[in-house]
Amino acid sequence: MPIPLLKNTSISKKLYFTIGIMAVLIVIEICVLSFALSTLSAIRAYVNGEALWSKAQRDASQQLRLYAYSADEESYQSFLKNLSIPMGDRKARLALEKPIPDVAAARAGLLQGHNHPADIDGMIILLQRFSDNKYLSRTINYWKKAEASLLKLIPVSQQLHQKFRNGPLSHEEVQVYIKQIKLINQEITPAEDGFSVTLGEGSRWLERMVLRTLMAVALTVEITGIIIAVSISRNIRKGLGSIITVAKRLAGGKLDERVAIKKGDEIGQLATTFNTMADHLQETIEQCKTSEIKLRSFFDSTLACHVLLDKDLCMLYYNKASVEFARKHYHHEVRQGMPVEEWVQADRRERFVQNCHTAMGGQMVQEEIPITYVSGETYWWSLTFAGAYNTEGEVIGVSYHAINITERVQQEYEIRSHNALLKEIAFIQSHSIRRPVASILGLMNVFEADEWIVDEEGLAMLKAATLELDESIKSIVDMIHEDEFSQTPHAGNSAIKI
Repeated sequence: MPIPLLKNTSISKKLYFTIGIMAVLIVIEICVLSFALSTLSAIRAYVNGEALWSKAQRDASQQLRLYAYSADEESYQSFLKNLSIPMGDRKARLALEKPIPDVAAARAGLLQGHNHPADIDGMIILLQRFSDNKYLSRTINYWKKAEASLLKLIPVSQQLHQKFRNGPLSHEEVQVYIKQIKLINQEITPAEDGFSVTLGEGSRWLERMVLRTLMAVALTVEITGIIIAVSISRNIRKGLGSIITVAKRLAGGKLDERVAIKKGDEIGQLATTFNTMADHLQETIEQCKTSEIKLRSFFDSTLACHVLLDKDLCMLYYNKASVEFARKHYHHEVRQGMPVEEWVQADRRERFVQNCHTAMGGQMVQEEIPITYVSGETYWWSLTFAGAYNTEGEVIGVSYHAINITERVQQEYEIRSHNALLKEIAFIQSHSIRRPVASILGLMNVFEADEWIVDEEGLAMLKAATLELDESIKSIVDMIHEDEFSQTPHAGNSAIKI
């Protein structure tokens, strides 16, 4: 389960914390191991000291018996030398049993007892720490009993030594001392055996205790490490899992999904940053949708055809007018990815592709051409080819615009026709009409003269001028009728020129 104190702690600090805990536990394990080894070494030293004590006691008793039989001073000195070993151990025990232990005296006593100098500190520490332990307490009691029996040899040896100084002893006197020595040895032997047995039991108990302690510490280290590692790993996995889940939902179109922020570590910071990014993403997508709606509304509201092509001249975007025109004149539906071969007529495809490549090269192409479709209808178009660029200024394709200018071309044709008709009427007026009118005006002037008499020749001239004038007027009227007929609108007229 998660550790509450580590909830808002950074992952790096969590790892440092884990490493620190593991290091502390390992140090504890090493200390326990060191203590166990030193304690077992001290037990081994006491076992070895017990062997030295027993050997010295037996050698002392043996040398005292030899002295009783031989009265050899060398045997007596050997007795004293061997006796000094148990006495040194006794000095050490008494020094440590004082209310304020005399460690220096204890060290000197153990050295006198022929214990190895490297083992002495461990022996002193063991006796101080575990003196109340039932095994060590029993061992010390046996030690005291053996010492009490061994101390009885000292007055016997002193009496025997004093006797030999006063003179030789009889056989009976010697046997008395030999018997005393034998009885003392018999008292010491059970205490020595009890010391050895109890020390062995204590050693085995201590081994079991140390082994259990080491196992407990080792298990504590491993279990603690596993719990901390699993907790941190679970927290990290849970945090990342939440972010991944929300990311998948965002990818699926649920733009209002957000990560629940429950921590202040790096995962929490990542979740905060992720939510901020999601907010910006949602805002950007909504802005794009709004812009797309506005742009599509603008392009769909115009009658011009707008098509965006990629570099391979396949459709990326098209407006409503393009869809309706394709349905009417090509009888198929346009689609994204539609190649140019499927919607540009074969007779003008080569020029179309050439214009697209020119536009992608950075040069805009504009032209006005008539196009006749399979239905037989002809339309005039104003075509524009311009390069399409992304925000980095890289060419991504071609923007193609086609505006139907058939009506404008028709109007321009009509205007030119009217201008030509007016010029021709003006010519007729200045030449064909002016002449008969001038003739009629001249005859009228003649008729108005007092001396002029109407004759057949004058009338014939007036009639000819009138007929010529009438012919010119009829010619003008016929030209006007012909022009009105030729200007009647019809979209399939491919003869219109610009």
